[in-house]
Amino acid sequence: MNQPINILQCIRQGQVGGGETHLLSLMENIDRNKYNPVVLSFTEGPMVDALRKMGIHTEVIYTEKPFDVSIWGKVAAFAKPYKFALIHAHGTRAASNLLWTAKRQHIPLIYTVHGWSFHKEQSPLVFNLRVMGERLITKLSSTNISVSKSNQESGRQEINSFQSVVINNGIDQLKFNPATVTSTVRQELNIPDNVTLIGFVARFTEHKQPLLLLRAFAKAIAQNTQLHL
Repeated sequence: MNQPINILQCIRQGQVGGGETHLLSLMENIDRNKYNPVVLSFTEGPMVDALRKMGIHTEVIYTEKPFDVSIWGKVAAFAKPYKFALIHAHGTRAASNLLWTAKRQHIPLIYTVHGWSFHKEQSPLVFNLRVMGERLITKLSSTNISVSKSNQESGRQEINSFQSVVINNGIDQLKFNPATVTSTVRQELNIPDNVTLIGFVARFTEHKQPLLLLRAFAKAIAQNTQLHL
């Protein structure tokens, strides 16, 4: 019988966010008969705990920095015994800290861009440095994955040479099944059925722009009072 193929999945942190939720779903559905997934996270957190409960070998090598040269030796030493056939990095911090190991150990590296590290609200210096970093990562990766067409287009606006495959994030239809819903947000928060309900699902960080949403909603509700956010 063929042995399962060792694959390294790497994520920037153990807290819960979009990329982390994606990784959890990926690990829940991967064929364990064909693949032996190992996860490397750069911080502890509930995602790491959940992976370990699933029986996924999950290692934590602490850093909160991209391109953190001080940990590259630890990452390489961790990866070497597994003889990984593939490294799949989720996000900038993960990819930037796996590049050296991937090249040194001749392992193909897939980089999934869950969100670019550069944002227009950053200072010009930080923005340009982040673009340079992303340009290097996407150039050196074997394959880049964009999780949406807009994600791909925003990368091409700043990185002329950027090439990627678009694989849209999927929805777990067993977990998110309307037929199994026993209560609603309207009931829980006493929101009338006759108003239009608008939802916002995101981490409350600056680049998710929750304040812009509030300003937009203030303009919208001035024209239509039958709205609820």
